[in-house]
Amino acid sequence: MALLPYLDEKDASPEVQKVLKSGRVVLNVQRMTANAQSIFLHRSRLSNALFTQIKIDAKLREIAILRTAKDCQSVYEWTQHVPAAKHVGVSDEQIAAIENWQDASCFSEVERLVLQFTDEVNANVKASRVTLEALKEHLSPGEIIELLVIIGHWRQTASILETTEVELEDFAGKVDILEGMTLRK
Repeated sequence: MALLPYLDEKDASPEVQKVLKSGRVVLNVQRMTANAQSIFLHRSRLSNALFTQIKIDAKLREIAILRTAKDCQSVYEWTQHVPAAKHVGVSDEQIAAIENWQDASCFSEVERLVLQFTDEVNANVKASRVTLEALKEHLSPGEIIELLVIIGHWRQTASILETTEVELEDFAGKVDILEGMTLRK
């Protein structure tokens, strides 16, 4: 059982209810974060923008999210993003190798740099200059900033999930949270 209650739909503002009902399913993470109704709408817009408005390749986004889930030991985040990662082209082999990516040969050079960058940011708040310089060979400044926002956003999500012990839904890992979204690739 979660350590804080999920927002009861009857207690939600009309705007929050609209967001909660806008997807195919309502996730427990949404029901938990909706407790902070005054910021929930803004946070939801950011999440949506990180799925639909970014320039960085969606596959790199999902690799960074999965690695952040591993770095933060967030089973919920991992479980929800495996189908999303597959949706954008992350292979089963890559998903299986995320935890020990350093020893895996299934990642491209830029994917390895994204994994390294993600680990460094999650461990030290900042990436090393060496990793940043190498990443600049593959990504634009805007894409690197997007990557930093992605890492930070899903690290924050993991903090919410883990601190409040949000429970996995029965459908977790079986539903593609990106299905039906208009995604930028």
